[in-house]
Amino acid sequence: MGHSINNLRIGESCASTAPIAFTQQDLTTVRLPHDDPLVIKLQIDSALVGRVLIDGRSSVNILFLSTFENMGLNQNALRPTCQPLFTFDCTKVSPLGIVTLKVCAVERCLDVDFVVIDCPSSFNVIMGRGWIHAMYGVASTLHQ
Repeated sequence: MGHSINNLRIGESCASTAPIAFTQQDLTTVRLPHDDPLVIKLQIDSALVGRVLIDGRSSVNILFLSTFENMGLNQNALRPTCQPLFTFDCTKVSPLGIVTLKVCAVERCLDVDFVVIDCPSSFNVIMGRGWIHAMYGVASTLHQ
């Protein structure tokens, strides 16, 4: 088992053979009604990363610099980009670059482009609608 940094585990695998599915039993711990965001853990390269926000409105996948550094990644791996982004409060952020990392959920692994940004966030990663579609995923707002 890897070490933990802010809900991020280096060297720990979450490989599973079970499909991701929601049942009525999953609702037993959910207080209804609610409007909570969908936050999960994902295997990203060799790290099991917690506090991953699934955001079907986002057009890009975001990796925050603090998470990038905690994963032991090197900024030399970043490819340049001039695409500006806007945060939740509409503040303009200049990306540090783009990095491609392998993301695994259940039995499906995909190479995913992440835009790396340096700004505060309560999340480690934001996965956008492109990744959700590529995974053939459906985010259940009821089970979030």
